[in-house]
Amino acid sequence: MTKAERIISITLAGILLLTIINSAWFFLGIAKVSIIQWIVFNACAPSGIAFILGLLIYYKTSDRAWLSVAIVPMMFFGTMGLFVFPWNSGMDILVQFSHMIMTLNIAWGLYVILKNKDIRALGYGLLASIIVFIPFIAFTQAYCREHAEEVMKYLNL
Repeated sequence: MTKAERIISITLAGILLLTIINSAWFFLGIAKVSIIQWIVFNACAPSGIAFILGLLIYYKTSDRAWLSVAIVPMMFFGTMGLFVFPWNSGMDILVQFSHMIMTLNIAWGLYVILKNKDIRALGYGLLASIIVFIPFIAFTQAYCREHAEEVMKYLNL
């Protein structure tokens, strides 16, 4: 990875970290929900944390597979969130900004993998992403269905 690519990578991950901190501040500090509720009501946060951890492991090991480990949850909760959540108010725009940052981080990770034609790393990372995060996605969706009133209240839907 070139110096410019490393700067872009760290900048995107840093902005992603700020959106996670903002989420924690709102859900844990203002809304006073439990950790489990925060993780479920804003599954973007653990998805982003998984990406950042994968990026840090990539920097330590140079194994590009770690760049794609969080693709499934970030695509599901982040990129898909661009089309599911509203764009009406300032708060909605802030939420959508975090979804855009997640999408940019995915694109950047894929760029680094594909620029190096490391299809094996992409395959291993996506397989790990599916194995680890499909159950997580299923859990969050089931929890939100069972607690729909709370979800609507905290997400202002």
